[in-house]
Amino acid sequence: MFSSVSMMLALTAVFLALILNLATDNRFHKAWTRYELIFVGIAGIFFYGYGYAWTQGLNVISFLRALFSLCKMFVGPSDLDAIKAAPLLQNQAVMAIFWLAHFLAYYVMASAAIATVGQRVLRRLRVTLLRRGPLLLIYGVNARSIAYGRKRAGKGRYGIVYVDQEYDSSFDSSIRAIGAVVEKHANALAGNAAFLKQLRMKAGKRRMEVAVLKIDAEDNLRYARSLLQGMAEAGIRPEQTSLFASGAGEAAASLQALGGEGYGSVYAFNEYDIAAWKTILACPPWETIAFDGKGKATQDFHAVIVGFGQTGRAVLNQLVINGQFYGSQFRTDVFDPAAQNGYLYHSTMEKEYDIRFHPERGNAKAFYAFLEENLGTIREIVLCTGKRDQNREIANDLLQWLTGGDNHPAIVLATREEVCRIDGEKQGEESEEDNLPDPETMDAIAMQVNQIYRRAAGSAESAKENWRTCGYADRQSCRACANFFPAMLRAAGRTEAQAVEGSWPPERETMENLARTEHLRWCAYQIIKGCSPMTREEWDQRAEAYRQGAKPGYRISRDDEKKLHACLIPWEELPELSRRENEVTGGTVDYQQADRNNVLILAEAIRAGKNPDGQ
Repeated sequence: MFSSVSMMLALTAVFLALILNLATDNRFHKAWTRYELIFVGIAGIFFYGYGYAWTQGLNVISFLRALFSLCKMFVGPSDLDAIKAAPLLQNQAVMAIFWLAHFLAYYVMASAAIATVGQRVLRRLRVTLLRRGPLLLIYGVNARSIAYGRKRAGKGRYGIVYVDQEYDSSFDSSIRAIGAVVEKHANALAGNAAFLKQLRMKAGKRRMEVAVLKIDAEDNLRYARSLLQGMAEAGIRPEQTSLFASGAGEAAASLQALGGEGYGSVYAFNEYDIAAWKTILACPPWETIAFDGKGKATQDFHAVIVGFGQTGRAVLNQLVINGQFYGSQFRTDVFDPAAQNGYLYHSTMEKEYDIRFHPERGNAKAFYAFLEENLGTIREIVLCTGKRDQNREIANDLLQWLTGGDNHPAIVLATREEVCRIDGEKQGEESEEDNLPDPETMDAIAMQVNQIYRRAAGSAESAKENWRTCGYADRQSCRACANFFPAMLRAAGRTEAQAVEGSWPPERETMENLARTEHLRWCAYQIIKGCSPMTREEWDQRAEAYRQGAKPGYRISRDDEKKLHACLIPWEELPELSRRENEVTGGTVDYQQADRNNVLILAEAIRAGKNPDGQ
């Protein structure tokens, strides 16, 4: 009885171990299977080669029978009867190895069958689940898209489907881990109505988020447009959809629906702009200078950029937008042998801001001579050489040179793949997989900024409805305003919690100083977007056109077609502009108050953005 129980316990333990092996991560299971196959092959060749040679001699027939028995190990019973007369097979230990080899052969075949059938069943289940609840459709299988799918999967119960024709099969286990499937058939690759109907997408309330994340920006735009046509044919309404487009930039703006076909919401980006924004997050300009507690800066903001390729240009744009503070002078020095290569030639940005170009590299003697002369004023150094290793090499040299001094500037390494900050020791490193924004999080407060203005204009619609009908350019402006809120809080000497809990707006003097800073930020944003100041002559011509009966919605001080704006002037000149415009229109515009309003809404927008369902 004891021996029987022992046998059953042993069988139970081995069986559970085998089940656990099937349940292990795919790469471990594959490794064990490879070792098992090697063992089975060697054992089968030895036993049947030896056995048939002993019992039937060395001839073609015995060789073929041995080969057949070897293959039969994986699919049928053993051929022990044909070779059991061989002397070596009379040993009990040898027979134990013989039966172990046969068992492992069966196990390898069974596990392969179980895995295949199990994957098919699991895939069918996942495809079924794709037909209900919110759908996340991701075009492209790569490290970034897998990371994005994993991030979005943690936000809610999405049905996730990837679309790609050819991709690295090593991503399969990651795709299965987040409960997603990959579709590669013709309808999926075309993004047509038949594919959407397969996913049970139709007119109604069910939402579909589309993320086009291939490396090729043109391919992403092509698929987004193709899918848009399929949505129209399937009757899917714009308000059911949103688009997250990699590499598309401003080209994706035309895909947003404004009273017609299109995606209900569009968030487009390129990797260089994201890297630049993450540079601001790694080292916020407002954290590098001091304020007087009443909204006025007491130090100038001075940055250095090494390398002026696409990343360096994007970083400069973000520094110009986010480095403007009342009481502070802005300056940026760019080091690159080809820095002034036409990108800013005769540009408004170069005329309006103190941007200086130097033909030296970041490892040149002249670069260190410049640092030595200006070290007391430089707040941060951003390395954008375009090569990760070169950034790190320059950073290491800088750290050694700075050792022992006080008030070191922050050093930020920025490439398309990685952004990290170094303050004596590395911190905040990010990989390309993490180098994607979360549009839902980033837009939460921006949507509330838009809502406050739309509500003030008399809209009774919800924040989400007003955001849906908000133009792409206006959305970008709301995002830029919301992104600068931390600077306002820092300048006012308040924390976010204090502002949200009632310590906002600040007292009058602080309010006025913050409004001046907001005007500087707004002007920088408009200039980066390509706007130029409107001359008095141009303004007079537009005022006369207004008197002659211009079309409804005509703005005297703003010419969108020519990208001109009369408000791109110093804060002190805004009252005179407001007075002149009101004399012509009979209105009550106050352009200084518009800047104050952007400060006043801070607490309400943050509060509502953190609790969007409460709107």
